[in-house]
Amino acid sequence: MAMRLQLTEGSELLEAWAESASQAERNVMYEALFAVGDGSAFLIYDIFGDPRDRSNFIVSVKPNLVLKVLLRRADSSFEIRYLGAPDDGRDDAAEAAGPAREEPSSSEGP
Repeated sequence: MAMRLQLTEGSELLEAWAESASQAERNVMYEALFAVGDGSAFLIYDIFGDPRDRSNFIVSVKPNLVLKVLLRRADSSFEIRYLGAPDDGRDDAAEAAGPAREEPSSSEGP
């Protein structure tokens, strides 16, 4: 049974990314975000766990586009942690968003 999730944080990252993305990239990213929200992303996309925080997942939206989300099962929500190319300076992007973005924030433990 799929779990429905609500986007609670990261819309500012989405807006900043969308400003420079093509319409085609925005369309596939929005589809991926809806799939995360309705719980079908694990059936549609290749998804990889983040070894640093098991609540983070990296969704391979297409070969040159990924979405990193933090799932919070306790309150049925998720937040956007990163959008863009898989090797597009992810550490720099996360650092610019603030140090708390890369810290484990799950109460479920390591």
